[in-house]
Amino acid sequence: MQRTQTLTKLLKQLADLVADEAESNSVFAAKLEAILAPLPQKSAARSKEKATPAPDVFAEFEAKGSEEFAFWLRALDLATLKAIVKMNGFDPSKITHRWKETDKFVPLIAEQVAARLKRGSAFLTPTNDNSN
Repeated sequence: MQRTQTLTKLLKQLADLVADEAESNSVFAAKLEAILAPLPQKSAARSKEKATPAPDVFAEFEAKGSEEFAFWLRALDLATLKAIVKMNGFDPSKITHRWKETDKFVPLIAEQVAARLKRGSAFLTPTNDNSN
């Protein structure tokens, strides 16, 4: 294990050195670019997943109410639902990474949003509408 860590450290240092040289030497940077050109670019699927914007589910829940919120969630696509879960940290165990059906995400998101909005409400003083 120690050899692997040492090799990893050396490779990182080498990569940093190459990057520094490429920044200061345009001829070296052009040669490096020519060497690295055949390497594949990032996959379109991965960049698409990261680019999916996640709506503000807390504002939507408060505006729509719990039942209409669930219907609204069902109308969203799988990538958006995954982005909501990831952005808000609704699945720390990362079990949802394997889910392919949108119907599995709806109850998870609805329960998590409702729970987070209720968090701390036990410490609030009740309002008394019948005060004189």
